[in-house]
Amino acid sequence: MFSWPEGASNVHVGHGTLEGPKMTLWTDVRIAGRWSGTVLAEFGRAWVTEHLAKFSG
Repeated sequence: MFSWPEGASNVHVGHGTLEGPKMTLWTDVRIAGRWSGTVLAEFGRAWVTEHLAKFSG
């Protein structure tokens, strides 16, 4: 789950859903761009791809 409060320069990354239980993993992930769902979605795709690449052999 990615949560980006409007006006913030960091994204919160965690497990869970927006309306259900959550477990925050990282709160200091920097994001650039104007606050929007599109920017967050593009950021999320790139972040997940980069993060998962760390585990491939």
